[in-house]
Amino acid sequence: MARRVSIKDVAQHAGVSWKTVSNVVNERPVVRAETRARVEQAIAELGYVPNRAGRELRGGFTGALSLVVPELQNPYFARLAERMQVAARGRGCTVSVEVSLGDREAERAHVQGRASRPVDAVIISPAALTAADLAPGAGPRVVLLGELLPAVPGVSHVAIDNVASAADVVRHLVEQGRRDLLFLGGDSASRSTAADRLAGVRAALRFAGIALEPRRIRAAARWDREAGRAEMEAVLRSGLEVDAVIAGNDLLALGAMAALSAQGLDVPGRVAVTGWDDIPEAAWSRPSLTTVAPDLEQLVGAALDAALAAPGEDAAAGIETVVGHQLLVRGSSAAPEDG
Repeated sequence: MARRVSIKDVAQHAGVSWKTVSNVVNERPVVRAETRARVEQAIAELGYVPNRAGRELRGGFTGALSLVVPELQNPYFARLAERMQVAARGRGCTVSVEVSLGDREAERAHVQGRASRPVDAVIISPAALTAADLAPGAGPRVVLLGELLPAVPGVSHVAIDNVASAADVVRHLVEQGRRDLLFLGGDSASRSTAADRLAGVRAALRFAGIALEPRRIRAAARWDREAGRAEMEAVLRSGLEVDAVIAGNDLLALGAMAALSAQGLDVPGRVAVTGWDDIPEAAWSRPSLTTVAPDLEQLVGAALDAALAAPGEDAAAGIETVVGHQLLVRGSSAAPEDG
């Protein structure tokens, strides 16, 4: 017996998303005439018969969401995924966790509704998407996390204030008497987590009357422990005087602390170290790591609010939401005299 033609078969044949096919089947006036004609032709050629009893084909709410992250090896994303699933369950929804590995085509497939499993909304922390990939109406509702892309019409964005949190870190270190600071994890991207945090560091240091020389900005190809250790070792070999390291995330910070320890440099006596994300390991390192902790519950809640907003709630479908953060001061950044 031949397999029944599915809505995804029609979508693939017409070169559109399953949501677009659903809009055509349900006679919604949101599809351009040329696209509608192409979908109708695909329906005729494949002999597709809509199952009106199916919620998916009615375009009704299914409660299915997806969370797309670049990786799960970073404990921050693993914790985010767990919190998202728990919070969604409390709202009667399910969340599938997808890993993009930073591949643009994989991310495009999710936000344009070309993934294997249809969902009501996609919550994504993109690594390679561009604004051109976010055409409203071309797929499921999209909610952006992180700093790569801001909100656009029809697409919401949720993130912490990286500039303000960086300023909090700098203020703390300067108050401890640190002056020879290093930013570990900087890059030249026009918009990124690193760029935003570096901007905050620069502004706060300038306010404190301290110049951040180019040699005190150290890029890292990856934001993991190995890169943090390797880049810190290179800085130490260069002979650059450093009394504080502001790492772009906790993994870089932990790698930097390992390099400093291997060279017999006391943390925080000789060099203070800070990070971002408050991964579980940060509280258990020796010394424990000072870090910026995003309000993860608020972030998850805001993302789900945007993903599940009613169709008529236009303001909730394309707004910027900034969630809170807290600087958790721990042993890695105590005052020099306390080291």
